[in-house]
Order: sequence, then structure tokens, then C-alpha cells
Amino acid sequence: MDETVCAEGFGPGGCAVLVMAASPDAALRAAVREVLHRHGGRAGADNSVAYLFHPIGVLRVPGSRSLAARALEAGAEDVRPLRDGLVEVVTAPPDLPQVRDALARRGHVGRDAAVVRRAVGEVHLDPGQALRLQSLLAEIRALAGVAQVYTNAAVPEQFLATL
Repeated sequence: MDETVCAEGFGPGGCAVLVMAASPDAALRAAVREVLHRHGGRAGADNSVAYLFHPIGVLRVPGSRSLAARALEAGAEDVRPLRDGLVEVVTAPPDLPQVRDALARRGHVGRDAAVVRRAVGEVHLDPGQALRLQSLLAEIRALAGVAQVYTNAAVPEQFLATL
């Protein structure tokens, strides 16, 4: 699905919030603005936060000794271990299918592969701001038509343990 930016804004602590939808729906934009305001945020103009998120290809694959070298040989830009025993293989968006297929041919079948947006930097939130952001994001994700929601918020580790 080709996603279109639907709404942009700022959440608790000034973190960026980018909402993607299948089409630019005015009613959905208005609903996102309302949710942002209700949770202490504010709506942003077009490209007020979108430039902070770069598209990347991401493939999650069970880790092995040979995976990193094979992924880089196939055209991956980076390979990062995850906490759950999987490895995140990062590619340029157009290279994702070729890297996924090359790894699958070598026995490294990915759990999921997608083009996502990753924040360039982070805005650090305190636990109170993180809690407000969690509520805001849950409400936005529940809106009909929302495909993806991205933020550049960095949540404190001790708060993550309570979720």
C-alpha cells in the first residue's frame, strides 16, 4: 500500500507525531488534530514533522552467525540485533525485496518486511509525558483509516518496564 501523509503534529514534551493513511482524508485529519489537542499536543502544518522521518526498509529475521555477512552482501545497509533473538536488517526502501529474497534463498526467512519511517533524532520524555503520549497514540491508532503512526519520542527505560 502506498501510504500518504495524513496528519502531522506535536505531542507531549514537543515530540513529533506523524500519522499515515491510505488517502489524505480531511475528516481523519480533523480527528487527529482533535486527539492531539485533547492530549496536550498541537497540529502541525504539512511537512512540519514529516521531514524528521526517513523511509527505510526493515526485515526481521531469526539471528544466526552468517546472517550479518549475508545481509550486507545482499545489499543491506545495517544489521542490528534485537532483544527477542531476531535481527533487524535495514535496507534502502527499493532494495528491501532483493535483500529479503537473497536471504530467503540462503535459508534466512524473515518474519516480516516493510518500508517504515524512522525518526532522525529523539525527543526524551519524562514518565508523565510518556504516559500521555501512550494514550494519545492509542487513540490515534484506533481511528478508522490510520495505517501507521510514528513518533520521535524516547521513553525512559524504567517506564517501558511498567507497560
